[in-house]
Amino acid sequence: MSGTPDLSDARREIDRIDGELVKLLVRRLDAVAGIAAAKRASGKAVNDPKRESEILSRIGAEVPPEYESAARLIFSTLFAVSKQRQRDIFGAALESAPKDIKVAVVGLGLIGGSFEKAAKKAGYEVAGLHHGDSTGFENADLILVCLPSDAVVPWIRDHCASFAKGAMVVDIAGVKGGIMSDVAKIEKNGWTFVGGHPMAGREVSGYENSLADLFVGASMILVAENGATCPDRLKAFFRSLGFERVIETTAEKHDAIIAYTSQLCHVIATAYARDSIMPETSGFTAGSFADMTRIATQNPEIWSELFLSNRSALLDSLDGFIARLGEFRNALARSDGAAIADIIRSGAEAKT
Repeated sequence: MSGTPDLSDARREIDRIDGELVKLLVRRLDAVAGIAAAKRASGKAVNDPKRESEILSRIGAEVPPEYESAARLIFSTLFAVSKQRQRDIFGAALESAPKDIKVAVVGLGLIGGSFEKAAKKAGYEVAGLHHGDSTGFENADLILVCLPSDAVVPWIRDHCASFAKGAMVVDIAGVKGGIMSDVAKIEKNGWTFVGGHPMAGREVSGYENSLADLFVGASMILVAENGATCPDRLKAFFRSLGFERVIETTAEKHDAIIAYTSQLCHVIATAYARDSIMPETSGFTAGSFADMTRIATQNPEIWSELFLSNRSALLDSLDGFIARLGEFRNALARSDGAAIADIIRSGAEAKT
């Protein structure tokens, strides 16, 4: 359109474009549902962060620079809507899961509350208990101990005499080594213990922020004692809550990987947010800033305890990160563009 458009004509053009966008959005969501169903049937991950990153990079390269931030925001929102569409579709599939397990959830914070709500939504008989409750779990087939990592072992030790024969006890703490070692010393009178870690969460805490669909599409990590295989019944339970993958591993491997994929990320976000220029950033930020700072609002007590519980593995990850930062700083200090490009390239290749 040339010159200054008539207001009515411009609005009609916008209405026409919006109509086309709505039709395209419906087509895209239908396509997303089809792809998700195919992936789920073949055992592949439904969520694909790499694919999302590739789309954002392509969009950023295809739009004029002045529209890049807006385009990235629109597509990031579209990804969120697509994930919700997957939750809506696969939530109905949970109705067919077996419901013969009585569940007790001990600790009703963000994760415990989400387990309580998810299990109730899936049709299980659920007792939601607070840390100080001394009854309510005696007849449970499955006890989810959703307490801070330093409270897990004392609670199990104090209450295990009342566990039902055949009960499965699972903790959800973010560090496994110390807990697995300490629980192994407790006499088991007919109950079994499995270490667990749901790979899901939010940057807020508390029962009021818990969600029944928090675990849809997420992974559940399980660590059985003495190298045993986790019961199929337990794995089926977690899948019925929406977990896409149930992964069995060792405590040592879990803690080493989580130090890198979770705890190091929180350390970096905190350090980044503490820069003296932070108060002056309003109006100067876009998607990369939001990505870097989202988890900087972590719960100080919970995360400091997690860091200390996994101190050795986290120090290894932190030392490696500091060394890689040093490589970048040295290349920048000597104005070595080729070295900087190699570092960026190697990072991109490692992610793929």
